[in-house]
Amino acid sequence: MKKVLMLDGSPRMESMSSTLGNWLVMSKHDKMEFYCYNAYKMNVSPCMGCGWCDKNVGCVFDDMDEFFADFEAADYLVITTPVYNGGVPAPLKAIVDRFQRYYALRFAHGVKPPVAKPKRAALVITAGSKGEGREYIEKMFTRQFTVLNTTLVTTVFVDSTDTKSVGFDEYHLAFEQGKKLFEY
Repeated sequence: MKKVLMLDGSPRMESMSSTLGNWLVMSKHDKMEFYCYNAYKMNVSPCMGCGWCDKNVGCVFDDMDEFFADFEAADYLVITTPVYNGGVPAPLKAIVDRFQRYYALRFAHGVKPPVAKPKRAALVITAGSKGEGREYIEKMFTRQFTVLNTTLVTTVFVDSTDTKSVGFDEYHLAFEQGKKLFEY
């Protein structure tokens, strides 16, 4: 059975970005194993740049071991996030930085690829203002995905959410992009 890992970067459990992420995976939810992590609930220690992972395999902190095991086993990755100040919220950024362990595997330990199982990924981004944050967030994840054996397949971007409600068109867009992610 294929595995989907959803990483939710919103502080609100029923936020627009997480709801759209749920719509994206809805068509395949009952045919796959589904793991969801919320960045705010994970409460991870930020990367300190201590260099431990350059000399050892893993991280000096063990607070993300379960998440990393699920990440490595996943076939699909869905990241949902609101735009905060042109980027992602701090708890999600802390998780992103902790992927340093895979950079160390690749560049300090010579493991190619550092994540054995390839993944297909989708980003779901919501922004309160018009056009805000998509380019930066896509670039950040696309660069990281090159080391993580992950391909960004699609992005669902909905902006102006401070002045409009998310409706049928946006949910339909997310559902259709799920078809692209899951290749059907």
